[in-house]
Amino acid sequence: MKRLFYTLAYTLLIVAFASCAPEVESVKYPELNTLDNTLWYSYNQTTTTYYDVVFAANDGEMIGYEDAERTKEISREGFEYTFDNVLDVVAVNFDNGARYAGILVPKGEFQISNIDVYIIQLYGVDENGEILYTPEGQLESSLLFWME
Repeated sequence: MKRLFYTLAYTLLIVAFASCAPEVESVKYPELNTLDNTLWYSYNQTTTTYYDVVFAANDGEMIGYEDAERTKEISREGFEYTFDNVLDVVAVNFDNGARYAGILVPKGEFQISNIDVYIIQLYGVDENGEILYTPEGQLESSLLFWME
């Protein structure tokens, strides 16, 4: 009986302390219905290139810079894109022939520098939209864009 009393007392203490924990408020961010007139960022660690990715109506530009301050432009590549805002699917065709497809991840799922961001994760694809892999089974190419 004494053991049952202590078990119940400890259980009540645990429940009481758990109910005192501060409630974490979830932040609701707006869904993106379009990519038109948005500016995204990217970084290529291999080449240490910083990118601004500008989406217009159905096309855009990916502008590369040699530093984070964007003082010296080193590349510029145009692209056409499609965005399905129901499925959050993005497809990008660069002027150089490279094709990418992937998804838009809603803001609040990931953080960059402790800031909630929207993410576009793209993978290199062939003309049929199939992801390209190396002979070793690794992804051939991927791009990651983010926007606050």
